[in-house]
Amino acid sequence: MSSLLLPDGSPGDSKRAWRELGRRRRAGVGAQQNVVREAGWAQTGSRRILSSGVSTVALYLSRPGEPGTGQLADALVRAGLRVLAPVLTDRAGRGLHDPAWGLYSPGQTRPGLWAIPEPIGQTLPAEGLGQADLVICSALWADLEGHRVGTGGGWYDRALVWRRSEVPVWAMVDDSEVVERLPHDSWDIPVDAALTPTGLTALG
Repeated sequence: MSSLLLPDGSPGDSKRAWRELGRRRRAGVGAQQNVVREAGWAQTGSRRILSSGVSTVALYLSRPGEPGTGQLADALVRAGLRVLAPVLTDRAGRGLHDPAWGLYSPGQTRPGLWAIPEPIGQTLPAEGLGQADLVICSALWADLEGHRVGTGGGWYDRALVWRRSEVPVWAMVDDSEVVERLPHDSWDIPVDAALTPTGLTALG
């Protein structure tokens, strides 16, 4: 057991320990279970999103080990929605300092930083997030008060300041990753709901 965890095996009030625990738990999920869960996120997510009447969704493109967004992104595009996805590199493959976005089309992606898929085509600056009617962000955990623990880079906390104030933010996690309480800092931007393979849970 990691020395970051408390003697009882819990992460306590350490974000770093929560991240490590989350990564270890996800690494233990089998391939078949991931297939089932991605289908659940796609079915649940597309149903809730299409019924909400939004036209543009900002959605991260997943890499292995994360809640899979590929089926959901494709379903939204097929339904006629615009999907904005994070862009982390420029055309030369160099990392971008500020958040940026691109319009997603199925099959039209390239590997960005840390093998994260990103759209090919025109890149929108950070304020491009203002076009989105809904933001679905990555997370390792979410709690009932609306706090999330992400991977630790702070990308979404910097990106979300550009959304319109009335636009909701959902964290995409497994049902077991919605917990009662997480450590958080004053600068963390809360989320409004957790999108899981079985439903949408309002938070906060």
